[in-house]
Amino acid sequence: MKVAIISDDQRLTQKVVQVIDSLEIRLGEVVEKPREAYLKINTTEPRIVVFVEPAEDLAVEQIIRQIKKVNEKSVLIFLNKSEDLYKVRGKFRAGIFDLLQVPDELDELEKSLEKAQEEIKKKLHLAEQEKVNQQSGTGSVISLYSGKGGTGTSLLGANLAHVMGMNPEKKILLIDLNLQFGVVQSLFNIEHNRNLGDLKPVIRELTASQLMNVVFRMESGLHVLLSPNSPEEAEQFTTEDIEMLIAASRLHFDVVVLDIPKELNEISITALGQSDYILYVVEAERPAIVNMQSVLDLLERYHLVRDNNVFLIVNKFSKKNDITLQELKRMIRIPVLGTIVDDYQTIQPYINLGIPWYTDPKLKIKKGPVKDLLDLEGSLQTLIGGV
Repeated sequence: MKVAIISDDQRLTQKVVQVIDSLEIRLGEVVEKPREAYLKINTTEPRIVVFVEPAEDLAVEQIIRQIKKVNEKSVLIFLNKSEDLYKVRGKFRAGIFDLLQVPDELDELEKSLEKAQEEIKKKLHLAEQEKVNQQSGTGSVISLYSGKGGTGTSLLGANLAHVMGMNPEKKILLIDLNLQFGVVQSLFNIEHNRNLGDLKPVIRELTASQLMNVVFRMESGLHVLLSPNSPEEAEQFTTEDIEMLIAASRLHFDVVVLDIPKELNEISITALGQSDYILYVVEAERPAIVNMQSVLDLLERYHLVRDNNVFLIVNKFSKKNDITLQELKRMIRIPVLGTIVDDYQTIQPYINLGIPWYTDPKLKIKKGPVKDLLDLEGSLQTLIGGV
């Protein structure tokens, strides 16, 4: 393992390097601008991060959270210069492992580094155990997301999950992560008094029976986990809660579909980071494409875009669009998984009645948005290794 140093104080940087050399630990990244730390820290190798309190007034807790996001196996040692106890508490809440008051406790850095080494060994061991436990079979997690409102992401995601749920050999779960104002309940006219808020007290030790007691099972076979009843409940959920929820869900379902709101906050970034595949919903128009490219650049900075894990769904597609599908493919670097034709008159009755687009497997659909939806589901099944 290596030690990364985040410090705008050259004198302290030199002292930390001396301690590292004496312990024969390898030196990793040295970042002089703390606000750029999450871009410079290696994301694939475990890191002990020595973070020196910056001279500039920065949101230190936010930087710590960003580092923990991009490198989950990192262990942070914070060299604190101020004496504000309230700020110290905030740093521990953000995720630091140890805090040393400098210059008084700088002599303790060697012991702190040794403890950090042991902590990383524990993290690696637990990760290996978790990998072994999950090899017995885990579900795929698929997120539908768009950085632009009004693209029909929730409507499309719900109906895509519904078609997948019609396969009796597969268990499909749709989770509405629009925590403040859920939409799936109204899309499918669901009357159910249990929701994600009921799982909050047990979410850290979530069992299959607890999960199944809360989800709603539709006639098609699709399982739905509704969002909390009120915005106040939504504010109680942390990023760790969402990680635990997704981890437990993938253990008990073959496919977990996440409907994610357009706001890029800690919850949505966590959900995207836990996803095996991200399906980005876009319309073939210039504002939507420009917005998408900005969002994808941001996701890359958070290391959420990996090889072959992001695909496009072109919604409300029409030959009348100024941008053709071929032009769109040349403009972007993300493969197109499918298109949904712009035919609101066909699907409007389903939306008004609160029912899925497709409910009868015996019914043959030759064209229109429902046919596109079925083709998209087939492409998605191929992508995740289904039939």
